[in-house]
Amino acid sequence: MRPFYLVLLVLLISTASLVVIYGGLNGVAYMLMAMSMGSVSFIVYYRRLEFLAAGSVHASLLSVTVGHIVAHSLVGFSDIYIYLVLLVGMSLGLAIVYFVGLLVKTGFSQEKASAIMVSTTTTLSVIAMHYAITHIPARYSLSSLILGDPLLVSGDEAVLGIVISIGVLVGVAIGCRVIVEMSIDEVSTSILGVKAPLYDALTYTLIGVTAIGLLRFAGYVAEHVLLLIPAQVGALYARSLRDHYYGTILLGVTSASVGYAGALLLNVPPVGVTGLFLILALVIGIVKGGWK
Repeated sequence: MRPFYLVLLVLLISTASLVVIYGGLNGVAYMLMAMSMGSVSFIVYYRRLEFLAAGSVHASLLSVTVGHIVAHSLVGFSDIYIYLVLLVGMSLGLAIVYFVGLLVKTGFSQEKASAIMVSTTTTLSVIAMHYAITHIPARYSLSSLILGDPLLVSGDEAVLGIVISIGVLVGVAIGCRVIVEMSIDEVSTSILGVKAPLYDALTYTLIGVTAIGLLRFAGYVAEHVLLLIPAQVGALYARSLRDHYYGTILLGVTSASVGYAGALLLNVPPVGVTGLFLILALVIGIVKGGWK
């Protein structure tokens, strides 16, 4: 086994039990969240969709905030409140992601499409967050969306996070091979009968669902790191496509386990420690082997 993966396994084994015992369902949800983000990072890397992944994080903040406003307006703080937040937020966020993907497909450059997406969603987020803070302060926590708060999510939110994460992992596992092949030669894969628009839609959906559905766990700030860095780090250590795929997922779950354990032991933000772990692995990989 490669030394890098051996180190990850040792760290995962030594910290995961602590996370499960003391973190319970929240800890499991956080580790699955990082695994799913690592898997999405893998397809983002090969499809060169870093602009969309980063932009979807901006869209997620707007979408979840609008979801809170709509849910509170319709049902108050009833039992279906968080489910309505997720439904409204996911619908709006995916619509934004699909629209940006359509812009690129119709000839817009990635830079221009990204600029439109980020500037528009950021501006609307300021307006929506101000309204939410001043009108529904009892349940709307801006800090949890900005910084991430996996230690204090509710049981229902943890279950939703687990379901979303498992769904994303399954979706990536099903489509990753074809998605990677399309990134190499989209024309040839289309000639062979691969329905490229279907896999493009799957890719956009996985990016959007991950960024929006798991925002409460990762937070607006660190979601950029969790969606973009794992595959970049995995590429520095991998020797094959399969090696890269499994290594990226292993890196994601290990970073989350270390981050959550660090939070329990040292009273520090778990998302921050997770991000630092990924950045440290990236720096070590660059120093040892150079950028690929």
